[in-house]
Amino acid sequence: MNRLDLHSHLLFGVDHGVQTRELYRALLLEYRKHGIDTLVLTPHIFHPTVKTRVENIRENFRLASEDAAKVGIRTILGAELYLGSQTEVRTIPIAGRYALVEFPVSAKPIGLDRKLQQLLDQGLEPIIAHVERYPWLRPQGETFQMLKDMGAWIQVNVSGIENKSAMPYIQRDLVDIIADDNHGDRSLPGKLRACLDAFPQICARMESLNL
Repeated sequence: MNRLDLHSHLLFGVDHGVQTRELYRALLLEYRKHGIDTLVLTPHIFHPTVKTRVENIRENFRLASEDAAKVGIRTILGAELYLGSQTEVRTIPIAGRYALVEFPVSAKPIGLDRKLQQLLDQGLEPIIAHVERYPWLRPQGETFQMLKDMGAWIQVNVSGIENKSAMPYIQRDLVDIIADDNHGDRSLPGKLRACLDAFPQICARMESLNL
């Protein structure tokens, strides 16, 4: 079984995550130590408060992939797409198949169903990032059911498991993916591995992503 981190801000020099290649290389060793062998690098795009140097993404990913391969880690490029007020929805798909999306914390985006439908029309399956962060998106609500009916995958963060905010979703068996959303924390690879080991049923769903 491969161990996967699907949501991270490890791609250095791009957004407000890891800033230097040196820190990225150090983090790679931590992931390798804890048996995480696949990293999906998902810099922010279209986020209203995060400046993303999109011109750096492709070249820095090439360098990041070279560094990862040296320690036996596979890298996949994607993005964390902020769904806010935009009318046209575009992203960097994960493996050409998945779209990691996040929402405003304060309120449901206007036209959320139409925005998600744009992704579906592009042949992409939405992955809802850190679902536990949204007070308006409760596990028994109509909007959550809409997401499930659309075939969306549900992701929670390690921090959400630690602070218990993700547990209402896990206890109802609604979670498909655990990730660490790492912005440069060397302790997170070990915490991610512990969470993956604690919830083997979620690991099995992650395997079915076929990444």
